[in-house]
Amino acid sequence: MRRRLAGQAQRSDPIPPADRTEPLPLSFSQQRLWFLNEFQGGGEYNSALALRLRGLMQVPALTAAVQELVARHESLRTTFKEVDGKATQVVQSVVDLVVPVVELPGATDAALDAMLAAEHGSPFDLRRGPLFRALLVRLADDEHVLLLGAHHIVTDGASMGVLVEELGILYAAARQGRQADLPVLPAQYADFASWQRNRLSGPALDGELDYWTRQLSGISPLELPTDRPRPQVRTTAGAMRNFVVPGEVAARLGALARAQGTTLFTALMAACQVLFARWSGQNDIAVGTVVTGRNRAELERLVGFFVNTLVLRAPVDRTQTFTEFLGTVSQTVLDALAHQEMPFERLVDAVQVERDASRNPLFDVMVLMHDEQRVPRTFSDLRVEIVDISGHTAIFDI
Repeated sequence: MRRRLAGQAQRSDPIPPADRTEPLPLSFSQQRLWFLNEFQGGGEYNSALALRLRGLMQVPALTAAVQELVARHESLRTTFKEVDGKATQVVQSVVDLVVPVVELPGATDAALDAMLAAEHGSPFDLRRGPLFRALLVRLADDEHVLLLGAHHIVTDGASMGVLVEELGILYAAARQGRQADLPVLPAQYADFASWQRNRLSGPALDGELDYWTRQLSGISPLELPTDRPRPQVRTTAGAMRNFVVPGEVAARLGALARAQGTTLFTALMAACQVLFARWSGQNDIAVGTVVTGRNRAELERLVGFFVNTLVLRAPVDRTQTFTEFLGTVSQTVLDALAHQEMPFERLVDAVQVERDASRNPLFDVMVLMHDEQRVPRTFSDLRVEIVDISGHTAIFDI
């Protein structure tokens, strides 16, 4: 179970290079985001990470480091176009990415947050690009905030961690006028997308489809009590609510999970499903979550959109104890992880639920547990800390 949850790679044939003489296909995850972007546009699928950098910044070295990062990862210089009615990836050979510097001396936290939020929400043009950008805000001679942003179609949460880690290494090397000590990448994202398309077509997908269609047959939407009617067409207007789980509660929940031979994530998922059952009055609860999709060694250091969405469905029997229900959810999680390669986009088509413009397909609530963000404490001689960015969009109800 630990191996599955950690996404540890198994030995297998390496991902071969894609045929660059033919149009490069999108991965299944990219295909869905392309469709959503064409249908509704907007900036709700933007990813961003902001870092406060304390110390004397060398802007030319930072610019050089960002440009090296773009040269290293094809995803950061990829755009999209249609060829014979199909979306394809176009890897640009060169992208001259400039890092704008905005002067905001002595800015309040509110002013800084407003600027970062506006930049974060600015939409990307998937056809023209670039789909990765950087902005440096100078608050003082020895204090800057660096905002890294990208469209989700070329990145994910793990990728943002890779970007920051490698950017720190590249910045240190640029300051010293030397080559950065980074390993050669064994593949690029376009290679993965082509390999995935070939691998998950035809009979290879049949076993995955059989499991998921059985698991999600007859699925019903979760009817949470709300303070206003659901709009006829789903919007992404929303907000973020932060709160802290007391350490004692987290420790007891972790102890419960260990005692039952499962994980903290599974215990949290079970608790949320019980809560949603109580709120809704329903006893069949389906909730979404994601897996990293990086279960091969050559994908660990790549930048790209690898995450896949899973649907975890559990019957809530009010005569059960919580530990009995936790056992049910634990098995559901293990089964889902064993079939995690099923692209969510193909799953939506296969289950054939009635489409509702006011809802997401298959589920409207997502439960995630993120690892601590992989951010170095220093960039060369700069001290680093994460800066929160206000969010005003919500893809799901919760």
